[in-house]
Amino acid sequence: MLKAVVEAGEISIEPEEQISFESRGRCLLIGPGAVLNRLIPRLSTLELYAAATDEHEIEDSETVTVIRQRLSELSGWLGAFHARFGEHELSVDLVLDLSESRRIQSKVAPLGYFAPSDDPQALAEALQQLPELVGEFDKPRFFDYKPDICAHSRRGVTGCSNCIEACPAEAISSGGDLINVNPNLCQGCGSCTVVCPSGAISYALPTLDVSINRLRQMLQEYHSYQSQPPQLLIHDENLGQQQLEAYDYPFADDVLPFSIEEIGALGQPFWLSAFAYGVSRIVVWDAGSHDDHDWQELQRSMQESNAMLAELGLSDRRIEYLHSRDIDTLQSVLSQSPQVSEIEAARFAGINDKRRMTTMALTHLHEQAPEKPERMTLTADAAFGEILVDKQACTLCMSCVSVCPVGAVVDGVDKPQLHFIEDLCVQCGMCETACPEDAIDLSPRYVFDRNQARQKRLLHEEPVFNCISCNKPFATQKMIDTMIGKLADHPMFQGQALERLKMCEDCRVKSMFKH
Repeated sequence: MLKAVVEAGEISIEPEEQISFESRGRCLLIGPGAVLNRLIPRLSTLELYAAATDEHEIEDSETVTVIRQRLSELSGWLGAFHARFGEHELSVDLVLDLSESRRIQSKVAPLGYFAPSDDPQALAEALQQLPELVGEFDKPRFFDYKPDICAHSRRGVTGCSNCIEACPAEAISSGGDLINVNPNLCQGCGSCTVVCPSGAISYALPTLDVSINRLRQMLQEYHSYQSQPPQLLIHDENLGQQQLEAYDYPFADDVLPFSIEEIGALGQPFWLSAFAYGVSRIVVWDAGSHDDHDWQELQRSMQESNAMLAELGLSDRRIEYLHSRDIDTLQSVLSQSPQVSEIEAARFAGINDKRRMTTMALTHLHEQAPEKPERMTLTADAAFGEILVDKQACTLCMSCVSVCPVGAVVDGVDKPQLHFIEDLCVQCGMCETACPEDAIDLSPRYVFDRNQARQKRLLHEEPVFNCISCNKPFATQKMIDTMIGKLADHPMFQGQALERLKMCEDCRVKSMFKH
């Protein structure tokens, strides 16, 4: 049965784009001189450059170029590392860093960079791999980026930086209004896609719709054998898959293994969809394939998803995170099938849209749930919610409208009004930051009536102020009152100058030339 279910979910995924690396075998060695002297003969097939971090001299050799200046900068990736020694620069393909404190500090080291510290096993693996990293290499481009829905920045106002902060490889940086993703540094952990509120950055290998539709196929096959709701075991295709195959999937019949390139590639829209399809429990198994990943963003998203399920009265369904290399521990966790309330399985198919998949899943779960709240409060970093506007403070300057990246905050066209579409809001905070009157606050929440959330809602409106000279409407009464109140005591705005603030732009210019 299990073999048939797993085969039902087997798909062939070919990356649309490959990232290429070329290494000519130029290797920089950094570390104590005595250690480097001992290791140099073992790497003699490479073109070596050695820089001691202490006073111990590097022994002369035909296979190594000794650098006697101190390393001041180091950056790059396989085939394209750049090192600076004082005023001199060096380009190399590989780096073995045996410094006391490693020179590249990102949690996930770039390809071609080895910093084994005092771990003899890691050093042995580095010495084995380095000579093999000569030639041309490819890796997939793991991500897709849609700049038109990115909520990073607008007009110099910073909004969401979740992906920048989450990336353990430091592959993402600010590029003005948008982000820059360095595909050479990205190693596909998926943390950026978990925290992105709009879905601007998404996992490409596979895409969300492919993963969800693959799960649907597996569940259809599963239910031809079993009536009991399955437990879903999400695991990586590296160490996790190897261990499951080595132990011949030692689980009960209700455990459905789901392999993925990286466990971080699947987040809230996938999990909630799985529950909508009738899954009883999800265990995300970190089998230890990446000791440099802590998966904190993934775990925070799990906590938020569990809180959503609890508000619906579905706390018997949970997402659990397990970090263990021990297959017996995993088997123990999965040995007892949870008893869950029965729900009708959803019929929707997967689409490659993070927010749409989340809302479709929540809508179905809400229909089936024992508790049916109209709305639920979310955590401060949630991607759904409304904005609250202080009507006494708001002058309808429309700064918020000009920076909203998703069109959730809109003006009244020819009327002094501020409108809001909750379904579009990603809670990036740009409107809050841009408001000169501090009149906006974010309010994370989820409204289950999505028709209501899609309606344009009036947040604030003001009476129109007409030019005192030509009677043309050009501002709001409050905006004029605010300006006059702030500038009444200013020496440059006395007498006629203060009155000009009540005029439209054309009349103001005419008045200045008359007086």
